[in-house]
Parts: sequence; structure tokens; C-alpha cells
Amino acid sequence: MHLVYIDDSHDNANYCFSALLLDAAQWYHHFAYLKSLRNQLKASDGIFTTRELHATDFVGGRGNVAPQVIRRSRRVQIFNWYLDQLAAMPGLSIIHGCMADEETVFERILNRIDRTMQARNDVALIISDQGKNYDGMLRRMRYVNTIPSAFGVWPSGNTTQNIPIQRIIEDIVYRDSESSLFIQAADFCAFALLRFLAPTNAATRLGFDRSVHRLDPVIFKTANRKCPHNLGIVGQ
Repeated sequence: MHLVYIDDSHDNANYCFSALLLDAAQWYHHFAYLKSLRNQLKASDGIFTTRELHATDFVGGRGNVAPQVIRRSRRVQIFNWYLDQLAAMPGLSIIHGCMADEETVFERILNRIDRTMQARNDVALIISDQGKNYDGMLRRMRYVNTIPSAFGVWPSGNTTQNIPIQRIIEDIVYRDSESSLFIQAADFCAFALLRFLAPTNAATRLGFDRSVHRLDPVIFKTANRKCPHNLGIVGQ
């Protein structure tokens, strides 16, 4: 079984999601790896190990994350370092998605996860940040999931076909991001994607508009082979 931790980062025009796919049998090793990263940040910069790191605030220079002030330029360095460590995380795969409509992009990511699990002959459990609820969508997609043909028509001659989701088990599990290192990691990835697709002046000036490319080794690029950015972004 795979565990899929998913979170989003958005502005007025873009909803960006990052889904972190992990082998459930290796969960403890993944957890220990993320915990070690926080311990390293404690040793290097005094960052509290129990404080939630929310990418938008952290990179923006907001919040007391350590006993002393950590300048924004240093926070960007830490942000990039953290993405580098995720890119080196054994067994991790990341599926990115971004569109203007939140529900549409989430639906497409669910379809991509389902197809990925089918290819791997496995199933997945979705774990998302709380405050959202996509259960109705997932339940509907188990019965009605209309998929257009990538080639114009299916062998049946129809332009669409009902392909119910079968590889995502149970309802989505919702977790408080404050208590989940995995959700926080997904948030960092989603923020990196947002600032690549919708860079701000500060992102360009400080250089984190290109940070998403640090995740290149673990990005599941076949999620969308036609992505113009070669990042497999669903919806692009």
C-alpha cells in the first residue's frame, strides 16, 4: 500500500497541489528521515522542532520559528536545502498539479494517483491537510468518472469513457498540518511549484522562483508527459 500526503498552495489565479507518494511499509523510515531534517535545522539555526513550518510564512519571513530572528535570505537558503533533502529521500515520488479551479485539479490528481497505483499493482490511502473535504468527489469517482480520450476517441468510438477509481481505498484521512511532518513537506513542495508558475517580485529577487527544480529527481514526470515545463504537472 502507498500513503499519499497532499497539500496545496494557492493565489487568486492558481491552485497548486503536491502529492507525496510513499510505500506504507517504509513509513517509519520516512518519518525518521523527516524528523532528522528538523533536528538538523535545530542544530544549525535553532529552529524549534515542534513548530509547524508553513512555507508561505516561513519563506516570507513571518513567524517566530527560532529563539533568534532568522533573516529572509537565510530562510530561502533553508527552504532550498529542505527541498534538496526531499529530492534525496529514498522511495519518494511527487505528483504536481496546478489549475485555476481547485476541485478540477484535485480530481485530476486523484485520477493520476489511481492510474499510478494500477501500474504498480497497489492501492493508495490519501492523507490531506484538514480544513478541506473532498470525500464527496472521491465517492462519486468510484462510480462515475468520465475520462476523455487522449486520442480523440476510445476504441468504442466514444469521446469519453466511464473509468471508476478503484485503487484509492477508504475516504480521505484529514490531518492537522501542525502535527504532520509529511503534510508540511507537501506544503513546501506545493509552494515551490506555485512560485515557479506564478513568481512574485520577491521570489525572483531571492531566487526561489526556480526552487521547484530541486525536486527534479523525485518528480513523477510521467504524470503528464506533455507538461511544457518537464515537471509532469497535471493540468498544464
